[in-house]
Amino acid sequence: MLPAGAQLHTSARLLPCRRRPRLRLPERRSARDFSALVLDSKSGYDEDMFALHKGDCEHCLRTFRYTLLHAAFGDFSYAYCDRCGTLATFSYSNSFLVKVPPPSAPHQVIDPAWEPFLNQCACGGNFRSGAAPRCVFCSGALSADHAAAHIERNAIGAGRGWRWQRNWTDLYCIALEDPKDPGNLRQIEDPFLEQKRAEKPRKGLWSRIFSFG
Repeated sequence: MLPAGAQLHTSARLLPCRRRPRLRLPERRSARDFSALVLDSKSGYDEDMFALHKGDCEHCLRTFRYTLLHAAFGDFSYAYCDRCGTLATFSYSNSFLVKVPPPSAPHQVIDPAWEPFLNQCACGGNFRSGAAPRCVFCSGALSADHAAAHIERNAIGAGRGWRWQRNWTDLYCIALEDPKDPGNLRQIEDPFLEQKRAEKPRKGLWSRIFSFG
């Protein structure tokens, strides 16, 4: 209790209250960092699709986190590893593309004719045109039809009529977060055989974005 008539001088005595630091999740950081790019894009790509979202495996019923990528927005073709489901993206800015057969259609899964030119995945599997992403816990091949429920639930564009393509070959592809390396995606860029001799294939762009390191 203060004596009668005494005044509390707050200007010099009181210190500002310190809030507990909050862990910033990757989806908040990535959405903020890339909002300007999304707004400038003419593709109709949703800002929300740069975020990590929750999906579920129809085999083991466990929840994983993933990001949905637009191949035309990123200007790449892609393929999945037939063993672990890692996403490989092949940028059209890579000079090595002049040595592979022209794609039958851009901005979708690779043609089978590209497969002999590709390095193996780190797990020992191969990047195949007919492969699917796999659960990061049980390694079961994920169903594009089953994935429609969580992909459309998490996509802002679904409220404006956008619908998931229900296959692993067209414009959109997904990369899953590696549970053994939180904040990083199971994605790699340009794993060409000939390029391997010159440099080690890099983690995917989104893996570098979401990385905490």
